Amino acid sequence: MKFLLVKLNHIGDTLIMTPTIHAIREAYPDARIDVVVRKGCEGILEGNPDIDNVFTIARPEKGKRSLPQGLKESLKLLSSVAFRRYDYAFDLSNSDRAKLIIALSFAKRRGINRWHAKLGWKKYLFTDFSDYAWGKHHQVLKDFNTVKEILDFSLEPGPLRISTQAIDALALKQRFALVEKPYIVIHPTSRWSFKEWEVSRWREVIDFLAKQGYEIIITCGPDPREIDTAETLAKGFSNVKLTRGKTTLRELGVLIENARLFIGVDTVAMHIAAAVDTPVVALFGPSSEWSWSPWQVPYRLVLGDCPCKISRKFTCDKSKLLPCMESIKTSEILQAVNDLMKETTET
Repeated sequence: MKFLLVKLNHIGDTLIMTPTIHAIREAYPDARIDVVVRKGCEGILEGNPDIDNVFTIARPEKGKRSLPQGLKESLKLLSSVAFRRYDYAFDLSNSDRAKLIIALSFAKRRGINRWHAKLGWKKYLFTDFSDYAWGKHHQVLKDFNTVKEILDFSLEPGPLRISTQAIDALALKQRFALVEKPYIVIHPTSRWSFKEWEVSRWREVIDFLAKQGYEIIITCGPDPREIDTAETLAKGFSNVKLTRGKTTLRELGVLIENARLFIGVDTVAMHIAAAVDTPVVALFGPSSEWSWSPWQVPYRLVLGDCPCKISRKFTCDKSKLLPCMESIKTSEILQAVNDLMKETTET
């Protein structure tokens, strides 16, 4: 059997697809499983034993690539998947480019979730449909049940999966000058700044944890704005280390895997924490926690009141701290940390 899964979203969405991939591998141990993701997302799947090939397609954002480069990469991808005689191909992102890839794969059976998809004439590109109503369910279940309904297997989704075995944990700790005592990872930034929290309140959290004897490592992406935020948070603290965005996704996984706790906003680092089974305290404002909460790991959510996310009609200025994130109090984070620490220590 040959399978093709296409998901052209972001890094976190790519990681969220891994329980579905693993279930296919369990149901069809000898299958070939190929995956297509956006360029830049492939690192989260590196070393995943459930996948045979990861193909990438150029990012669609303007300024990320030139037209000739985009055409060259698209043609290279299509030459990789076309006429491979896949038995099944699934569009898990409901995007036009994904549909084109699915169509040109000429797979025998081509599947998509049509609930809320507004396919129109594009439905004729597919042979199989899932009607799983995912609106109030986790995104893991959206992917998983779309495939499950079409393949008709009896498995249930397991944890998120990231391969960290090949990374030297000791060398990584030494690289960031982590001493041999419990440490906590804080990931305060996101590529979308409207998901972030007040810097002064993060410093209150760091001060509290430092006084408890914990070492802290602040992780972030490579964007200069995120690095600047992390450096501002660390000022004046002797036991705070910074990655400055200089880790691969798998290295980030190892740092989080060896931490006592992860605290952060809704971003890929939070999902990596779930994948490596590190307890999570997550701050959610405009994000839909029912869709994006940490999957199959002990966690606490601290929610900022956001009526907009129910209707999906956001009216706030996203260039600055959103009222829902501003409404989260430091005391709520500290209470969540204490409760989760107690729960995971007892168990």
